[in-house]
Amino acid sequence: METPTKRTSGPSSKLIVAVAAVIIVLLAAILAVLLTRPSTTNIDDEGVPKLGYATDAKVMLDQDSLQAAMDEAMRNAADGNVGLKYKNDAYSDNGTDFECFIVNSESNKFDMFLTIYADAELTDQVFLSQLVPPGSGFETITLDHALEPGDHTVYVALTQVDTDENGQQVIKNQVMHTMDFHVSK
Repeated sequence: METPTKRTSGPSSKLIVAVAAVIIVLLAAILAVLLTRPSTTNIDDEGVPKLGYATDAKVMLDQDSLQAAMDEAMRNAADGNVGLKYKNDAYSDNGTDFECFIVNSESNKFDMFLTIYADAELTDQVFLSQLVPPGSGFETITLDHALEPGDHTVYVALTQVDTDENGQQVIKNQVMHTMDFHVSK
């Protein structure tokens, strides 16, 4: 008489394979998020955060105007002036992605970063750029969260950054202005 044999590789081995596949997919998703998330700061050798450069800022200068811009930048820096080129109105269909024109003027000597707030109290930050060199800027920006359909006055902080004698980034100048952001849908 034959004795029946038990199968041990049925549903339990399929379950192990399914769990392993789920774990692999989750690890791949986490790795993808970490690798594609933009970094807003870099850390120097002493552990001090440093602002990086905005990779989506475009150069807005032509070669013919570079020397005149440098001369004006030196005069403005000596006088403590801050220049910004921008169009007052920015437009979006979805409340997040805006067509705009915001440029760190070529007449500036210092790199800058932009912080945009949706409220006059400066508590609702909707955009923070990395460093933008003089003559570079944005034709489009993506906000951290969407604005509702309609017209919005936003508050733009322009902060110029310099490097001190110890190599530390320090705020050189800061100015505020407003822009009108329009959301159509």
